[in-house]
Amino acid sequence: MALKVIGGDVRMVDPAEYDKDIPRVQEHLRKFERAFGKVRRTHKGHPVEEIRQALLEEFESEGLIVWSEVADDAARRIAEEQADEV
Repeated sequence: MALKVIGGDVRMVDPAEYDKDIPRVQEHLRKFERAFGKVRRTHKGHPVEEIRQALLEEFESEGLIVWSEVADDAARRIAEEQADEV
């Protein structure tokens, strides 16, 4: 069994039910990748805090709630890239 947060409550979920959640997870991933890619194209090599703020704005525009640690890691990765890298 796995845990699932539903309306602030943590509940046990039967792994057999995972398949019905896959489309929602895939959509979340598409939104994350879209936001990450947009910021990456415009902020590569910029300061981490500037990138982090841009990421948070893009995540919000996509309707995503992202953990702070995820935003921090994504910002660091973009900051470490050179402006001419793909």
